[in-house]
Amino acid sequence: MPAENDGTVVEYAGQKYYDLKINGSSWKLPLVKVADDTWIAYFDSLGDVKLVESCASAMADRMRDCEILLTSESKGIALTHEIAKRLGHDSFVVCRKEVKQSMINPLVAKYKPITSSKELSLCIDSRFAEMISGKRVGLVDDIVSTRATIDAMEKLVKAAGGTVVKKAAILLEGRVQPDIISMGILPVFKAKKGAR
Repeated sequence: MPAENDGTVVEYAGQKYYDLKINGSSWKLPLVKVADDTWIAYFDSLGDVKLVESCASAMADRMRDCEILLTSESKGIALTHEIAKRLGHDSFVVCRKEVKQSMINPLVAKYKPITSSKELSLCIDSRFAEMISGKRVGLVDDIVSTRATIDAMEKLVKAAGGTVVKKAAILLEGRVQPDIISMGILPVFKAKKGAR
């Protein structure tokens, strides 16, 4: 766990919301209890056009050396679409969370995100893997916490013969991650020892 004075861990004192500020705009995020002594600010970018466009504009210039972008369903799709438009890309690849019957020889990576109690799969159809092969790839997600999802995406890129050159997320949760382009860090909220 990071040191409490670096801003990534904040004392929980009964507050209901966390005020997130990105590019001069604010969002009020509800705090959700995830363990006896831990709360997180619930962040969901789906449907927030202003947030997604603002973040895509800020991130696109830092991803110019990517030939193709890869994300996972579903929260990263809108952001990846907007970044791809700004980069002039005609397409991007979306990792699915289960193998579909229509897939041909899918590539699969197992992972366990913080939001699930069981191991999950990320997969791409081999037809999309051909779009990644030999390319400089940028990985995009809405939020990175444990790195499970973004690491699984990187495994798929390697299996497809691509090279990850950039990783980006709107927010990082609970810790600084220097290899990921982001708009900020969401702190984790912890109760004082002995308080609940």
